[in-house]
Amino acid sequence: MRVQAYHGGASFEAIGVDLAHLERAGEVITADVLDAWFDPAPQVLDTLREHLAFLLKSSPPSHAEGFVQELALRRGVPAESVLPGAGSSSLLFACLPRLLEPGRAVAVLDPMYSEYEHIAGALLGCPLLRLALREEDGFAVRTEELIDWVRTQRPQAVLLVNPNNPTGRCWPRDQALEFLAAIDPETWVVVDETYLEFAGEGLSLEAEAARRQRLVVVKSMSKVYALSGARVGYMVAHPSVAEVLARWLPPWPVGLLSQAAAMEALRHPGYYRGRYEETRMLREEFRSALQTLNPFPSCTNYFLIQPPDPAGLASRLRDRKIFVREFFQGVLAGRYLRITVRSSEENMRMIGAMR
Repeated sequence: MRVQAYHGGASFEAIGVDLAHLERAGEVITADVLDAWFDPAPQVLDTLREHLAFLLKSSPPSHAEGFVQELALRRGVPAESVLPGAGSSSLLFACLPRLLEPGRAVAVLDPMYSEYEHIAGALLGCPLLRLALREEDGFAVRTEELIDWVRTQRPQAVLLVNPNNPTGRCWPRDQALEFLAAIDPETWVVVDETYLEFAGEGLSLEAEAARRQRLVVVKSMSKVYALSGARVGYMVAHPSVAEVLARWLPPWPVGLLSQAAAMEALRHPGYYRGRYEETRMLREEFRSALQTLNPFPSCTNYFLIQPPDPAGLASRLRDRKIFVREFFQGVLAGRYLRITVRSSEENMRMIGAMR
């Protein structure tokens, strides 16, 4: 039996995993995955259309050198600190086993993105220490409690997602810096910032990771740049750490088409800034319309609801080709659903179906 983390994505079954009927995509609302509701920047699409044949048939630069330089320029970090990959997950599978010592304890939040538990626990055999996020706090991180807990438990690493998935709560940057200053400097801290741009500007720890030897920041370009299908991401670490991890990355870590899309996207921050602002507006309109289902606060493109019958509601929505994220294990199982913010029209369709 295969041992894999569960990620949802049942909506693709309605489209067809054989990809033979992609025209069905317009009939399905994929609110069970966290993909962007908006398209990539128009310049990204223009570049791909103009050079599609070349981008598909040609080998990319061996180590995504241009992509790395573009990221370093846009993020204000040394190129020596950037590790490119085919999405953040590929980097996690390649790099976490090089950072973590099998058998030693690792700390995670509960609930949190399951891939970290899968790699550290199921694959590496690290005992998992779980700090429970409380419903009465809206699943927000309590920084002082986290500091005391890590000091007491003394894990080899703390794995965090900010904003947290699936709760949608953001950990303020000043509190993250307070945490880093308070814990044992020998403790690894890995922060996944896949959804951070939805929360606002100036929140990232990328520059901190470039100068701190035990801090690693993981970034995906899937959601915030509307490039989930391209599978492109990166990791920022101190140059000495990045140099060691780079030995375990394969050549051609990102496809040429994906590199071209990602680099062009990075050159148009104004377009994406507008989409993030619109996403926040759509989210709050959506949440306001679902007050009877107890929507939780969120700073990103998804939020939790707590309906009386989560499984029944999810089933009725599937009958209408609307897919939301159910939870089958852990503290959220059988009690919550996660909803992804989609376009205004799709959100209205979901609101009508839920009512």
